[in-house]
Amino acid sequence: MQSTRTARYIDVLRLPGVLPTFGVALIGRGAYALVFLPLLYAVTDATGSIGLAGIAVGLYGAGASFLAPLRAWFIDRFGARRVLALLVVMFSTTVAVIGLSALYAPDGATLVILAAVAGALAPPLGPTMRVAWGRLTPTRELLKKGLSFDAVVEELLYLGGPAATGLALAFIAPGTALLIPACLVLVGGLFFVASRAVGDMGPRPPADEEAPRERPLVLDPRFVAVLIPVLVAGAISGSISISVPVIVSDAGGPAAAGIALGLFAGGSAVGGLVFGALRVPGSPIRQLLILSTALVAISSTIAVLTGAVAVSLVLAAAGLFFSPVMIVAYFAAHQAGGEHRQNSATTWANTSHNVGATLGSALAGVIIQAVTVPAATFGIAAGAAALLIAGALLSRTGGLAKR
Repeated sequence: MQSTRTARYIDVLRLPGVLPTFGVALIGRGAYALVFLPLLYAVTDATGSIGLAGIAVGLYGAGASFLAPLRAWFIDRFGARRVLALLVVMFSTTVAVIGLSALYAPDGATLVILAAVAGALAPPLGPTMRVAWGRLTPTRELLKKGLSFDAVVEELLYLGGPAATGLALAFIAPGTALLIPACLVLVGGLFFVASRAVGDMGPRPPADEEAPRERPLVLDPRFVAVLIPVLVAGAISGSISISVPVIVSDAGGPAAAGIALGLFAGGSAVGGLVFGALRVPGSPIRQLLILSTALVAISSTIAVLTGAVAVSLVLAAAGLFFSPVMIVAYFAAHQAGGEHRQNSATTWANTSHNVGATLGSALAGVIIQAVTVPAATFGIAAGAAALLIAGALLSRTGGLAKR
């Protein structure tokens, strides 16, 4: 194989165990991109209320995002194989029950409750695969390429998944459509659980009572400094999903908004591939601060644009920096998690993005409604800048910034 100085993505995929492990994980992870639309339409059809459907989707998303660190703690504490297998089976069963209930006994309250349960049980296949990359790749350079490839493929999954689901819903009922992700996560998840990489993620050994107790990762200032740029990237992603449809409402409407947001995702995929192929100097935290600052600066210029073409071009350019932020964050999380907390560390990175996206979209909606799009864009950019300054100050405590 080539030296890691010139390693290519194909070199990573040729490593022993990579293709089967990543392939089956991808099957299970693909299920998540196929749940939201059928769930929305299933509850809408059952109740006639888009508001109640929004609550169901919101509860599902909240459970999947905000309880993720707790599920990761269980995996680190008791071992990935047993915990992940249990979550895979329970999540698949719950999604299948939602689909069957929507088909044969539609009841709004039941579907909303089941959606919340499904979110709470969502198995962290993505974060666990990112931990597995550390066991499948023998060097830091190959690990970076593996994480880069992972981030790009995940981006494409969430870009293509809703489109595929929308097409499927033209021919089958929402309840039937939900059976597809239920099957995918069961098959892909269980094969992934059976892989050697997951089997190597054993339970954390009992703590030495005389040894000093480890501080939770999220209370470590150096680790928080890694999470802040991810939070910012999520906030920018969430805010543009709200502001762009408003900006282009008179210049192409929903079609133009879809193209512009698609170009942001496409730019992110390209940026991830390019970044993964480069040898970038500097510590992880320095890279995170520079990349997230560029993302904020470029994306904020949409506040002064009106044409759909100009907005699309700016978003494509801003997207180039989104995946690299996530790649570096996952890489830094591998370092921060040590031997027995890597699932928790990578999951906190994921959760930071999701929290940022939720806050960004909510703030953008409120400010746009009360004032204007430029006020929302510049206001969120100013808040992001303040957070990045705080992250830079936290990073000076040492540790990750010096590695």
